[in-house]
Amino acid sequence: MVRRPTPRRQSRGFTLLLALGAVMVVTMAVMLSYSVVGREADTQADTRRQKQAFFAAEAGLAEGREAVRLLMAKNSGQAQLALPAALGGATPVNDIPGLAGANPPWFELLPGAGAGKWNYYTVLKSGLAPTEIPDGVDFPEQNNVRYRVFVRDDVDDDSNTVDVNDQLWILAVGEVTTPNGRPTRSMVQALVTNADGDSQFMPGCGQSRCGSTKDSSSNSDEKPVENRSTTEISQYP
Repeated sequence: MVRRPTPRRQSRGFTLLLALGAVMVVTMAVMLSYSVVGREADTQADTRRQKQAFFAAEAGLAEGREAVRLLMAKNSGQAQLALPAALGGATPVNDIPGLAGANPPWFELLPGAGAGKWNYYTVLKSGLAPTEIPDGVDFPEQNNVRYRVFVRDDVDDDSNTVDVNDQLWILAVGEVTTPNGRPTRSMVQALVTNADGDSQFMPGCGQSRCGSTKDSSSNSDEKPVENRSTTEISQYP
């Protein structure tokens, strides 16, 4: 004789299936939330690394401008500036994608002592005084931020390595690497012009009455100044 399931047994089976379905839905929701949180954390980390790379490039660009200013000042009075010779026999860069094979070629302006000629921005606990680290604080060390700075001639004549108009392009590359070695890079560049000329008047007006003529109504701050050498910066994204 075949026994048929009673209504009570049928309800027990339905309850078990309902419980398994609820557990599956909750499990999927938890896994989805973990995935969303993980992606958000990765996005924030990428944004932070992009900002670090940009600020490293900006700092490298500032150092590069000063190096170019000193380079032009050392070459002051000369009709031209041969970049390879002025940079100690430098050769064109060939290990940075987008810069290798460029015309005019890029030259290393501030070669670093690290691997690949990188300059590192390193902050370690060993280099800080005990008073700089509060008690109970896990101080994060920084050893993955670096930069390189390059220079090239602008297109002013037929020679792409000799400057004749006191204008040079500077390019700074900032880079931040992850623990697994994935780099995040940012590049900034600026056109540096070394200008020599006469300044007619000092800027500004320190009195209530400022006139354009040299009479009693003219500003006393308007007085001729001697020749001076200035560096003009034209920055591009």
